[in-house]
Amino acid sequence: MNMDTEDSRQLLEEVGRFARERIAGLTSRPESPVEPALLAQLTQEACALGILPLSTSAEGFSIWEHSEDAQAMAFNTGALRHIAHASPGIAFAWHRMALARFVAVHIGLTLDATGLQGTLLVPTGHYGLARTSLAKWLKTVELQADDRDLLSDWFDRSANTSSICTPHHWTSILWPVWCDGRIAWQQADRSGLTVRAVGPLHGLDELAGFAVSQPLQSGKIIETDLETSRLLYARLLKMDMLGLLAIGGGALDRGQELARDYAAIRKQGGKVIAGHSAVQHMLSDIEITRHQLDMALAAFARPLDELDAGAIAATRASMSGALCHAANQVVQVHGGIGYMRDAGPEKLVRDQNMLKLMSGGAREIHSFLAGWTGAYA
Repeated sequence: MNMDTEDSRQLLEEVGRFARERIAGLTSRPESPVEPALLAQLTQEACALGILPLSTSAEGFSIWEHSEDAQAMAFNTGALRHIAHASPGIAFAWHRMALARFVAVHIGLTLDATGLQGTLLVPTGHYGLARTSLAKWLKTVELQADDRDLLSDWFDRSANTSSICTPHHWTSILWPVWCDGRIAWQQADRSGLTVRAVGPLHGLDELAGFAVSQPLQSGKIIETDLETSRLLYARLLKMDMLGLLAIGGGALDRGQELARDYAAIRKQGGKVIAGHSAVQHMLSDIEITRHQLDMALAAFARPLDELDAGAIAATRASMSGALCHAANQVVQVHGGIGYMRDAGPEKLVRDQNMLKLMSGGAREIHSFLAGWTGAYA
């Protein structure tokens, strides 16, 4: 199903309207996160509007449902950016819900609306990006014994605990496991997992943190052939990294608005602070980062299979630091009030920090790139 420019424009207008009229009003007080029941209600409304998928069988234009053309990719990242402008936490939750449908469709797993809303997708292993080993496997490089051992450990759900960030009321998990030299997928009900709630998260306050591991022989494993396994995981990895960039962009858009609005009314030394060179420098830092992100997302608005995972990973590594710096500049524009929880900027800093760490984050991207490009010993 192809999407033309007008389709994308109209759909993004609808998403933007929903984000402004339904989400933004409920998240206008950063010190008071959206309650779980209200988040569940918003999710149902997003499904009813077609922003989120209703099931693995119903077809539409929901987020990450299509990735075969440039307009569809522009819609996917644009929709997440609109939602993140109102709430990065909600955007992250819906991003992972949409990716759960993508994986389920490709492995033949049937999920209805209730199943999708309750399915927690974990796209990576229990830490990082498995250094160079994952990239070598994706690039079909022959793995050495230590590579196979590392990937087996990275996906060992019974021996290791995975930290997850999700809406409170998830009911099942879908995550990759290592089976006979390939990535398979395992689905398990929450009741069959070892789950421990962790303390308040650093950011994304709308969501909750859990430490999860899986007892041996728990859950259903779905395997595919080796070529399909590689292709599916490469696609998922690219979509997840692009989604995280788009969500960071939406948070940046909101931060830029806060900084500009405050600088236009706050006075110091007899004039508004927007007239001071130091504040102008901060505002320009934010604008430079936004422009860089715009260019990056525009460059990746192409059919998914034409995109290089290494290029996306490199962009994410460079942009994650820039997004965190820009968020800190939003705080600095506000001065001391920017550190207060009810002002807004400090939450944007925490949200950007959390997004930077997701799916291994910037910690392992350099090693992943070494494996992707062959620049390893």
